[in-house]
Amino acid sequence: MEQKLEKMKNRLRELTSLPAVSGYEDPVIRYVRAQFKDCAQEVHVDALGNVTVKMNRSAVPEPYRVMVFAHMDELGLMVNKIEESGFLRVERLGGIPEKSLAGQSVIIEAGGKTWNGVIGTKSHHVTPSDEKYRVLPVSEVFADFGFNSRQEAEMAGIDVGTPIMYQRQFFTNGSRVFSNALDNRAGCLALLELADLVKDKELSCELYLVFSVQEEFNLRGVLPAVRRINPHLAITLDITIATDTPDLLNKGNIYLGGGPSIGMYTFHGRGTLGGLIPNPKLVQHIKKIAAAHHIPLQPAVFMGILTDASFSQLENEGLPMVDLGYPARYTHAPVESVDLEDVHKLVLLLERLVYTFDGSIDFSRG
Repeated sequence: MEQKLEKMKNRLRELTSLPAVSGYEDPVIRYVRAQFKDCAQEVHVDALGNVTVKMNRSAVPEPYRVMVFAHMDELGLMVNKIEESGFLRVERLGGIPEKSLAGQSVIIEAGGKTWNGVIGTKSHHVTPSDEKYRVLPVSEVFADFGFNSRQEAEMAGIDVGTPIMYQRQFFTNGSRVFSNALDNRAGCLALLELADLVKDKELSCELYLVFSVQEEFNLRGVLPAVRRINPHLAITLDITIATDTPDLLNKGNIYLGGGPSIGMYTFHGRGTLGGLIPNPKLVQHIKKIAAAHHIPLQPAVFMGILTDASFSQLENEGLPMVDLGYPARYTHAPVESVDLEDVHKLVLLLERLVYTFDGSIDFSRG
């Protein structure tokens, strides 16, 4: 098991090292395509960038199609103005928390080079007392990449619309991983690990693994892939909120190391209403399979969290769908944390589930 976790750790380090905010997922797209060069029936990249991997071709005329998906993109910032002094003004790209920004290290990929910078913060020595506990809104935030003028920044290949990402970080303590962009590169890792387990096996369903785009932007980037595949059921893989830190103990019972999670309810009330109440029969089936194989499963109910499932469940005639995932601490912060034991058990659960999806189980409502 130690060797297995080390392999997963190395793969996750590679995935999180790739800067890929919403709409700029190309480094991860290239990585995923390379992983499936010799072990998939078909690899398709659509115009938005979704990578659809068809793992097998069923001999049945009307095969039962199962889609398992995870998003490739990470949240970040975007340059919306370059000051004459060379400082960069920014806008949020995804739900990046302003409270995490002051003094943070950030990067830009431009002109064939990685530029390192920092989000500016007023010197503590001259900060008035009434400002010391104030979180600056993004409209007041600026990034410093060491440029002396607007012209110097532009000559480096930086312009309005250039994305900015958290600095790449990766460190571990046993199976615990601390890194940027674990949301949702750990989900991408789970898809890759699942592919390794089933690539040479005979499956009773036609299995599609989808690495989706723009989840952090508007949750709808995956829709072209869903329409193309037209699955009979789908499972999305993403983080769930670990509630085992001192500040969240009253929010639930989701623990790092406690096993994979199953989303029983997600909802976000701001803007366009979204969320997922999973198909009840699918939930019961997953719980049954998890119990049969002694895989712990942590049920989760959260307001304020959304996944790719929020709108993709509504496609075609509606899809039986569920959120499966792994607990994560410090979500959307510059460094998040997960336990690879949870991701490994999630992969084992997915493998067991895939073998049961032969079209004989009734997931209809009523």
